[in-house]
Amino acid sequence: MKSILTLGAFAGLAYGARHFLNFMNQKNKSRLQEKRLEIWEGEGGAVPVAQTKTAAQVRPKKRPPVSPRDVN
Repeated sequence: MKSILTLGAFAGLAYGARHFLNFMNQKNKSRLQEKRLEIWEGEGGAVPVAQTKTAAQVRPKKRPPVSPRDVN
């Protein structure tokens, strides 16, 4: 019985450590994304197209595929 509790304690510790590391990795990715966004906006990447939207928030229009016969 004691070995089962010990095994459960180690499994819980490993699971908690994995959860913590995943959390820290996600937090770091989020921080890097925010820095990239600030740099991109500072370079003029977010151009306003309306009062409430920027060009980055507008979906591009889908173009029909171009066939090789159309290109001359």
